[in-house]
Formats: sequence, structure tokens, C-alpha cells
Amino acid sequence: MTTTIDKRRLKQIKKAYQDGLAIFARPEPQTLSEWAENNFYLSSESSYIEGRWETLPFQLAIMNAIGHPDIEQVNFIKSARVGYTQMIRAAVGYFLEHKKRNQILYQPVDAQAANFMKSHVETMIRDVPVVKKLAPWCGSKHRDSTLDTKKFNNGKQLWVFGGKSAKNYREKSADCVYYDELAAFDDDIEKEGSPTFLGDKRLEGSAFPKSIRGSTPKDAGNCQITKAAEESRHLLKFHLPCPTCEQEQVLKWGGKDVEYGIKWEGDDPKTAHYVCEHCSTQIDNNSLESMQLEGVWRCEETGINTTDGISYYNVDGEKIDAPESISFHIWSAYSLFSTWSKIVSDFQKCKKDRSKLKTFVNTTLGEVWEEDEAEKIEHQNIYARREHYPAQCPLDSGIITCAVDTQDDRFEIEHVLWVEGEESYRLSYERLYGDLSRSEIWDVLKKRVERKFITPSGLELSFRICFIDSGGHYTDEVYKFSRKNGVRRYVPIKGYNVMGKPVISWPRKRNDKSVYLVMVGTDTAKEIIADRLKQMEPGEGYMHYPISDDFDENYFIHLTNERRRLKVLGGKRQYVWENNGRRNEPFDTSVYNLAAVRALQQHFGIKLPKKHLANIRIEENATEKPAKAENKQKSKPINKKPVKLRKSRRKPRYDDGDDWI
Repeated sequence: MTTTIDKRRLKQIKKAYQDGLAIFARPEPQTLSEWAENNFYLSSESSYIEGRWETLPFQLAIMNAIGHPDIEQVNFIKSARVGYTQMIRAAVGYFLEHKKRNQILYQPVDAQAANFMKSHVETMIRDVPVVKKLAPWCGSKHRDSTLDTKKFNNGKQLWVFGGKSAKNYREKSADCVYYDELAAFDDDIEKEGSPTFLGDKRLEGSAFPKSIRGSTPKDAGNCQITKAAEESRHLLKFHLPCPTCEQEQVLKWGGKDVEYGIKWEGDDPKTAHYVCEHCSTQIDNNSLESMQLEGVWRCEETGINTTDGISYYNVDGEKIDAPESISFHIWSAYSLFSTWSKIVSDFQKCKKDRSKLKTFVNTTLGEVWEEDEAEKIEHQNIYARREHYPAQCPLDSGIITCAVDTQDDRFEIEHVLWVEGEESYRLSYERLYGDLSRSEIWDVLKKRVERKFITPSGLELSFRICFIDSGGHYTDEVYKFSRKNGVRRYVPIKGYNVMGKPVISWPRKRNDKSVYLVMVGTDTAKEIIADRLKQMEPGEGYMHYPISDDFDENYFIHLTNERRRLKVLGGKRQYVWENNGRRNEPFDTSVYNLAAVRALQQHFGIKLPKKHLANIRIEENATEKPAKAENKQKSKPINKKPVKLRKSRRKPRYDDGDDWI
């Protein structure tokens, strides 16, 4: 009897000691991916496939970055079919059970928050045993388990709120904040700030703050997830080695516009394959998983890289500290839940429908959507607003530029008068046909460029600078023409086919052909001109056209033939100006003339004169008042001493002996 009582007391004492020491117990440290492999389960209500979790190669670094103690912000720009929701569910369980952290998860609206709690959180608690132990109320109604709050017996809480109401961003204190589908959140939450600004305020005071933002992107310029990613210096993409040449590359959407990326034969998506950008080898979809096992997450800007999301290295391969903020981008081509054939099939179904194509770009390519073309400019509207000029040149003062577009059998020549604010008046447009390899046609060109224009008061104005296209087949002839007639008066130009370049880039010295080859940012110039063509009222930037044979309806058809469209080139989406094979020379000469007047202002310090409205039109019936004023002025002449003009001591910026004005 005594022995039995002693054993019972011994067990009670042992249990008391165990319970007392339990508060000091710490589990063996685990990364998020390790914890998920050991504990996480894919619930039937939350996943297409029910069963134990297996971390895929492309998910490893993302998950471990989310769980990394030194990384405070993780931004995830993603497509569909990459398992993001399951990674977030696993992270919630990991930080709750293993790290013992308070957490807040935001969805765009309250209804989505309630659905996430029911379908993803409650099922995770039910199906993950180590989490279920912390929730004695699981499966029953309890005050610690509501639709927006879960309280656990380790003293930690999880809140799931909608992101539209500012009150949901107040009062709570958390260690981890999640933003699911961030691109769908409002930019400004009830005029109190952005959702990430308000939500991250809940982290103040935490020893290990963690802000996790993820979403498929939406519209360009107004996308919350891309804005969040821009806050980080490091945007990592998954670089995979080619099975043949072993060169790294980021998987790209190829289509028919580039020679590499995802390609297919004809209209058959079953022939989809990947073409290496380095060796042009065709890679089968079955090789994807083995390629990912050797993949590296790398930032192309800063060079930082990682394979597992735990250890980070610089561009020289030296180990460095993990960054405080990091961003990832991945799209459906990497997904083992889909196939390249499926991606091609989806594209073929939506390529002719802009609304469906937008969904493809966002949810499959994981890219922001930009409007694929500029607003159409109707040539009839510009043709209808032509004006009667009182003379060849409608104003007595202004700066004239000339542009020459060089074609295989002709020149297209346009003169433009410029006044303050870059308001412009087209003066002439003509075509000069001939053999451009012979000197005679160039002599005629010089005469046509140097023609004079009569103003309403009888003055003669001529051009100040002429820009000539040298990007065609007669580059040497253009250079020779420039050297012969003045390298700063007749200037060869060449277009930049790169977005964002300035309208004019004047070289600091002559090239090896002894001319100033000026680079013109054609994309930038065309955007400016397209916007100005839409203006309907005279003023800054307005473009005037005369009623004349030079500017017939065909001129305006050719002026508006070119359209700005969006294409995916080399895996990148960019705007491209296209004319679909139709003539567009008037648009090109408009670009060259804009570049010419910018050169005069920016590189030669010439100011455009003000416009004198009285000179634009001649009234047939003059009033008596101007005559009286004239008589009065004659009766009382003002005698003034002649003013001696000082010769300017300012040296020209480009002084090579050329008299260019």
C-alpha cells in the first residue's frame, strides 16, 4: 500500500517539475520549409490536391526568406499556379506554433477575409496536429474562435481582416503582418494612407517584425505590389541553367516576336518548348524540375543571390548578411502545377480579346498590364482645322527649322516655324525624287532647304538648322553633305529605338567622319507629338497647318498612320510604334523638327520669340483708330540718340569655324 502511494506521489512530483520546466523549453530551430515538410498538410477545402506538403524547388528560397529572422519585408510578385496561398497558410502555422508570434492577415475586402478564415485558416488548424494542440476549441463554437480572431492557448492570436476599413489597422499589436492580393487594395485607406503604411504600424515594438506582401500584379502605375517591391533594392528572379550550355537565364515568354523563350509550331500548343537564349537549344518541359534543382535566385541589379533563402552572397560569391527587404518575381512557366503547353493554349484563347489578354498578362506572366496602344488620332480632325495663312510664313518673327527624311528614291522635306512654348506653324512639305547616289540631287536638296519664306510684312525668313536622317542606305552621302555645307547647320541624325531616351542628345565632339551625329529619342518625341496633335486650341505646343496643296488629306493620313502598341519582347513588355507597312514620313519629319528646335534651345541657347497675334490674319476692313494713332505719332516725333550696340563677347559652345546662323 505504501509503495503504491509513493509511486503515485513520485509521478505527481515528476509531472510538476516537467510542467514547471516547460516554460523554459525551446524547440529545435527550424526553417519554414523544414517545419512545413514535417508538419504542414494540404487541406481538401484549400488545395486541388490533398496530402502532406512537399516544398518545390522554386518555393524553397521564398519560404525560407519569409521565415528568416533578419528579413523584415518580403514582397512576392507572382502569377497564378505557384502555390502562394499554401505558402502563406504554412507561414501562419509556423509563426504561431514554432515562433510563437501574434499575426494579422489582411485581405482586400471583408468578404474575402471571412472566406480566407473559413477555407484556409480553420482547415489548417484542423489538419495540422501541432497547431490543433494550441486550439482546444477546434471544431466547436467558442469565444476564442470568431470569424476574424483566433486565440490560442500559448497566448498568441491571429486576426484576419478586410483591408478597406481604416479601423482594421488600429489598436492591434503584431509581430507578422500579411497582405494577400495586395494589388487589389485601395491606394489610400479612407484618406489615412496606403495599406502597407497603416498595417506595418502594427509591427512597431515587435522584436522580430515581419511584413509579407504578395499578389498578382494589376494595372501599371497603380499597382500596389510593384510599388511595394520598388521599396526594396533587391528584386530576385529564378535563374535556371540550360541543360546543354549550362548558361543561366530567366525563363521568358517568347511568342513569335523573339527567337528565344517559350515557342511553339504553328497553332499547336502541344509543340510548346523552350529555346535557350544562349545556344538556341530546344528544351522540353520535362527538364524543368531538374533545371530548378540547380537554379539560383539572383538580383540582376545588385547581384545578390541565394539558392535556399537562408544564405546570401554578393556578385563576387562572398557570403553577406541577409537584406532587411527583399522581393521575388515568378510566373507560371516555372510552375510544376502547369505546363508550357497549357500556357500557350491559354494565350491562343485570349490573344484577340483585350480583356482576356489582360488577365493572361497579370495571372500567367505575372506582369503589370499597360494599355497596349495610344488613343487613336483621327486624321480628319486635324485636316479639318487647317488655317488660312496671310502669307507663306504667317508671322513676322520666329525660328525656322527644316527636317529631311531620306528614302531610297527621294527626300521628304518639311519646314516649320517655331515661337514661344514650342507652338509651331508648318510652312511647307515637299518630295524631291532622284538618284541619291548622285551629287546633282544633293545640290537641289540644298536649294530647297535654303528657300526663303515671305512674312505678312514682306520680310524673308530662312531656316536656322536642318536635321537629316542618316539611318538609311545613304549614310556616307549625308555625312559628305554635312561636311560640305556646315556640320552645325546640316546635322545628320540617327534614332534611338529605346524607350525613355531624351528627344535630343548632342555629341560633345565630331565622330570619325568629322560630323556631329545627333541621336534622337524617337519614342519620346513621338509621344510628345501624338499628345500635341490632340490639342484643339492654339497655345503652348499647338501644331498649326495651312490650307495648301502641300498639306492635303494624304499628308494627314500618313501623319497619323503610326500607332503605339504593347508587345512582349524578350520576356519584357514594352511599347512599340508601328505603321503596319503604311507610309508615315510626315510623322518622322515632325520628330526631326522637334529634335531640331530642342537642339537650338538646349545646345545653342536660342530663345523662341513670342507670338504676335496681330500678324496671323489680315483684316479686310481696318478701323479709323489705327490711322489716327499713326497721325498722332507723326505729329509728335520722339527724338532719341542712336543706341550703340555692344558686340557680344560670348563664345559659341561649339566653335569649329562654321558660321551656322
